[in-house]
Amino acid sequence: MKMKKVAYALLACACLLSCGEKKNRYAEIDTSKSSVGEIKIERFDRDFFQIDTCKTDSSISLIKQKYGSFADLYLRGVIGVSTFNPENKIVREFLTHPAYRELYSDCENIFQDMGKEEQELTVAFQRLNTLFPDMQIPKVYTIFSGFGNFITVDDGVLAISLDYYMGKDYKNYKYIDGIYEYLIANLRREKIASDAVKGWVESEIPMAEENPNLLDNIIYQGKLMYLLEALFPDTEKTELMGYTQDQWNWCDANEAQMWGYLTDNRHLFSTDQVLIAKYTTPAPFTSYFPQESPGRTGIWIGWQIVRAYMDKNEEVSIQEMLKIKAQEILEKSGYRPH
Repeated sequence: MKMKKVAYALLACACLLSCGEKKNRYAEIDTSKSSVGEIKIERFDRDFFQIDTCKTDSSISLIKQKYGSFADLYLRGVIGVSTFNPENKIVREFLTHPAYRELYSDCENIFQDMGKEEQELTVAFQRLNTLFPDMQIPKVYTIFSGFGNFITVDDGVLAISLDYYMGKDYKNYKYIDGIYEYLIANLRREKIASDAVKGWVESEIPMAEENPNLLDNIIYQGKLMYLLEALFPDTEKTELMGYTQDQWNWCDANEAQMWGYLTDNRHLFSTDQVLIAKYTTPAPFTSYFPQESPGRTGIWIGWQIVRAYMDKNEEVSIQEMLKIKAQEILEKSGYRPH
């Protein structure tokens, strides 16, 4: 398919257009009646790495007393404790592994203070609580996962893997299997708050469809991005999306061509998981589009559709929008990129 080259004049036009687009109507939220106080991050990672490996059993018991069921989740799901891998043996091996010791030492040096992240999370969760007063607000922990999950959600707990946020220039990322160059750009502490809140919201507002097609997926993700935009009104959309400005501008310049390809090839209603993944999961580019494209362009398109819907249907609240089917969102959005 033919796509436009993004020239300097076109970049200027894209910037002018984005400056003129409608602001998210939830940019201003009065949080004075929010029941959420200051979010304090609990450093599970510190407590865990302070375990005395000469007294592993008693040290683990103290961790379990402090962190409850989350400690068991961490032991099983992150470091691999099981019936065949005894707890004290696996914990001792994990804590004395030279590579993990080095990585955690670097983590501790980078994240000595997390006051900025606490403030960002406080503002976001106060805004979320104002919009959804019945939604549970989690305790927030930091963990060292050894490059497991970015974000782990348990019953009332949101855990952030600090090893994924040490900065795009962190010296050891290039040696870790599965951490490709196109991922490293977003392994920054600036992404912690928005990644964490998005992970929590996904767990609290899961996709309703049992066998979702591509349209269901991109509209669901578009809804989450619209909500994230409301929770982080001072954060640039490029940052929320994890795009560079050039990547965003490419999508702006080629929006009509991307949408035309989706509709002409009847991809919107496909339930093929491989096809869906090509539009929605991190990648160096979207495989159906030129190599200049960023990955996850399906999510970007879904976000634009939801924004168009909310701009056109001002009587619909964000709470109501989240419950509306993807097909109805599309039909009533008037989305017609040119």
